[in-house]
Amino acid sequence: MENESKYPICRKCGVILTDENWYDSYKETNKRICKKCDYKYLKKWRQDNKDRYNQIAKIWQENNKGKCSQLAKKWRQGNRDRCNQLNRESNHRLVNEVIDGYGGKCACCGETRKEFLSIDHKNGNGNKHRKEMRFSGHQFYRWLKKNNYPEGYQVLCFNCNMGKRNFSVCPHNEEIFKKEFEANHKTADRKSVWKLRLNVIEGYGGKCELCGESNPHFLTIDHVDGGGSEERRVLGGWEELYRKLRDEGYPRDNYRLLCYNCNCALGFNKITEEEII
Repeated sequence: MENESKYPICRKCGVILTDENWYDSYKETNKRICKKCDYKYLKKWRQDNKDRYNQIAKIWQENNKGKCSQLAKKWRQGNRDRCNQLNRESNHRLVNEVIDGYGGKCACCGETRKEFLSIDHKNGNGNKHRKEMRFSGHQFYRWLKKNNYPEGYQVLCFNCNMGKRNFSVCPHNEEIFKKEFEANHKTADRKSVWKLRLNVIEGYGGKCELCGESNPHFLTIDHVDGGGSEERRVLGGWEELYRKLRDEGYPRDNYRLLCYNCNCALGFNKITEEEII
């Protein structure tokens, strides 16, 4: 009996209750249920009693107009790190849910790692659509979910997505891609730029430093410490950046070769290099 009093356990899952997993209010009333089990119970109750829950929530909001937003604002101000973490987790769940809604794998190469996947506009009008709808950040994914995953969109990995964007067709479609590539690189200027890019890729080892991807159409220069967009803006674009790297003997202080999958996973999805490897 002494051990039971000193170390109370959750009546649902049997885990030992501590300051980290037991609400203070439950300690006062000796309600022996951990936070995780309490969350599961309340979630199930809301699902089973939607009408009752909505009714209670509506009455509470009517009686506490303005109080909710003030409390929420105060909490966010005092818990910025926790608030940012919750937002990241929420956005991560949203993206995964939408990706699953469109099949859960790249429609071109079959890649299934969620951190490498994105939503592609099949007709190639993504920028126009986002400008018209004024999408920013994860609003596009919320729109897709809200509209029950409409047609005209597909899952592509970043490699296939950027390959399609750069060359109008993904390099994995070898026969079609070869014709498109040759048609778009007939002029001396285009051939010169492509040769320059190949020289830079070879100068940095010819493959992605994290995953080993070696297809040059999927490789790009990554700024290790950030600042890539600003440097390209100052120099005047990718071609000028490649020329600078070549002329400086392929410096490695802030540059490396990554595929689009690894580059975008690090930049957009904020995962670590260890997670990729």
